[in-house]
Amino acid sequence: MSDSSTPSAVRSGLHLRRAEDEAPLPSTLTRTPSVDVVAVLTETTPDEWLDRWRTEVGPEPAGQTILAIDETTRSTAASTPSPSVFGGTSLTNTSAPVSPEVVADTLETALARPASERLLFVWIESLTPLLEGNSATPLLRTLHKLAERDTVLGICHAEDGAVDASVAELFDSVDIAEPISTRIDRLRAENPTNFGYLRRHWRDAKRAIEQSTRSYPQARQLHAGLGETETTPQSLGVALQALVELGVIELWNDTVGSNRYDLTTYDAELLGAVGESLSRTDESG
Repeated sequence: MSDSSTPSAVRSGLHLRRAEDEAPLPSTLTRTPSVDVVAVLTETTPDEWLDRWRTEVGPEPAGQTILAIDETTRSTAASTPSPSVFGGTSLTNTSAPVSPEVVADTLETALARPASERLLFVWIESLTPLLEGNSATPLLRTLHKLAERDTVLGICHAEDGAVDASVAELFDSVDIAEPISTRIDRLRAENPTNFGYLRRHWRDAKRAIEQSTRSYPQARQLHAGLGETETTPQSLGVALQALVELGVIELWNDTVGSNRYDLTTYDAELLGAVGESLSRTDESG
């Protein structure tokens, strides 16, 4: 039986969270005797990060490598700043967007410390400056390679819609919403019929939902409340089904026969974004 206090008991994995989520640092870090930390900071200062570590984890890690990003100053130069070292902490200050060279040097600094059995913990407060500098994908791929040899636990944060599918697939778990354009592209590819009806009738579908007094109506009931419209109950039903696929509304499944739609789950903001995206599609042809 393995000792639960050893780094081998911590599972490798890269996880993407919403930027707004205020989750504590992983509790596994408190049970790991030797941790090398890479912290990419955009919201907190290095001092605030170190105070948080002491409060939530406790003892200083084997090494701290901090990359502090100033997002207020946008740098177009691909310069590589030099780190300053104090105690067991290496600190580099840089500006956004962050180039792959800066990220590679940060990771190299962390890995330069000898470790017979390493847990590398990577904390990224915002992927945005890395995405803008085209350094997010190389970093994530490198972390996956390192995980073949060492234990690597990475937690990154991003806003909903900020990460496209090619980057999201590099994570073991994703807790943010896909960009609307990605959802619509998938709907168009996988269900072109539903996409076509939604493209033509999304405004009527929006009007039918928002003026309905029913919580769980059928398409024909929503259609009856529209008055003058070019839709039929059938075409409106197909458009509503497309909205279900996009996550705007949900089906109410405790029924038989025609679908009923759960309008208590209606996401008006999301439908607005869907409409904007579809309007751009119409303009581009």
